[in-house]
Order: sequence, then structure tokens, then C-alpha cells
Amino acid sequence: MITRDMRFLVTFALDAEFGPWKGRHAFVPYEYDHAGRKREFDMYRANIGAHEVTVLLTGMGPASAAKAMRIIPPDSYEAWISSGLAGALDAGLQLSGIVAARKGITQDGALGIAGDTDFVKAAVACGARAVEAFLTSEKIIVTAGEKESLAAIADVVEMESTLILAAAQERQVRAVAVRAISDIADEDLPLDFQKIADERGHIKVGGLLKELALQPYKLPLLVRFGRRSREAAVALADFLDRYLPALAEEARRTAMTHEWAVSAANAVSKKQGWLQ
Repeated sequence: MITRDMRFLVTFALDAEFGPWKGRHAFVPYEYDHAGRKREFDMYRANIGAHEVTVLLTGMGPASAAKAMRIIPPDSYEAWISSGLAGALDAGLQLSGIVAARKGITQDGALGIAGDTDFVKAAVACGARAVEAFLTSEKIIVTAGEKESLAAIADVVEMESTLILAAAQERQVRAVAVRAISDIADEDLPLDFQKIADERGHIKVGGLLKELALQPYKLPLLVRFGRRSREAAVALADFLDRYLPALAEEARRTAMTHEWAVSAANAVSKKQGWLQ
């Protein structure tokens, strides 16, 4: 496969989602900005094959994601990938399956942003399943009943992608949202994680102990959820390693098509000039 060098921005909400991919490449943390100030949001960079990859940890939730995207300089990257873990709303989606969104929507209907069509096709070619919509929720969806009530409007629920796609659209950057399924449609989460974790995913030990003291039977469920989430994050890392070269190849084809169209238009213009 012939590729060209590209600059990718890949976002995750939390370090735990990024962990398996971070562990297999030489990602270097960028703790300070060009003015020497400590960054509010964690960033990492690595060269993966011929490509420069920047990872931004946005934190959890649409407000945090929108704020994080404002620190990205214009024209810094040629492609944005919103990634991480998500809950299935469609009963046909399986644990650790990779899904790519044709669009992202917010629960209040205020935003509906399409992903890049060719990027979605490339994701499918790399083993993802294309779904109609990711629902970007302001809160963690905990119960199977809540998921069932949302299944009519989206296939997957997460908390950041629509805001990231919107920021990319505003800057005229090609972007796509891809996720790995960490919990299926007909199961509850073991705990309401918003009670025990902050927006950066840091566990509040006191809150966790309180929840487990009230519901000790949930400890094995929590351990199982952690294991499944790790497996989903590994599946996502495997996918990203296949996906980046495929996106670079897609960009190469697009560039060649554009160059051919420009050359053809110039040739037609010259011929018309000769005939006049």
C-alpha cells in the first residue's frame, strides 16, 4: 500500500481508553505549550510508521470535549479521529466491536454533524461496522432501560464525539468518530460512574467505597466491567493500527483524483483557448 505522510489528531476522553495504544507506540507527553505553560489537557505525540500522531485526552463529557478542542491550533492536522469506548444502544452490537458513525447527534437535537463519508468507508474496510448515529450524552447512561429509551434515535451512546466533529467541521478538517463497545444494550453498568469519578476519569476513592459498602454484591460486576473495558480498548488499539495507514491511502487517492481533475480542467481550458 502506497501512503503519504499525514498528521493525525486522535482524541480519547480518558487515559484508560488510550492505555493499550499508548503502550505499543513511543508516545511522548507534551506537558507544556509553546509559551511554557502547563497544558490543561494531556497531549502525547508519536511517529507511527510514516505518520505524525497527536493524541489529546479531552476529559469526559461534551463540555470538556468542546473546551479541549479549542486548544488545537488551526491547520495543525489533516485528519481528526474521535475515539474511545461507548455503550451499545443497538442490541446487535457486541462487546469489543468497533463502530464508525455516519453522524453524531446530541440528545437535545441541537447538533447533528456528519462524519467524513470516505473515512467511514475506510473504517468498514478495516473491520468496523458503520452505524447511523452516535448519541453524545451529557451524562453516563447507566441502565438497560435508559438505553432502550434512546435506541430509537441512535445506535451507540458516548459523551464527546459530536462536539469533536463539530469543531472539525468549523475548521474544515476531515473527521470521523470511531468507538469500541464496552457495554451492550441489555445490561446495566455496575455503578453510576459519575458518582465516583471526575471528568478526567480519576476515581474518588471515598465515593467508590461508599457505593460498594451500600452494594457489596456489585464488586464482581465492577471487576468484570473493568476487564471488558480493557479488552475493548485493546480491540480499539488494534483497529487504529490498521486504520491510520488506510486513511493515508484514502487521502492519497483523493489527492490524485483532485490533481487529475485540475489537470483535465486546465487541458480543456487550453483547448478552448486554441479554438477561439
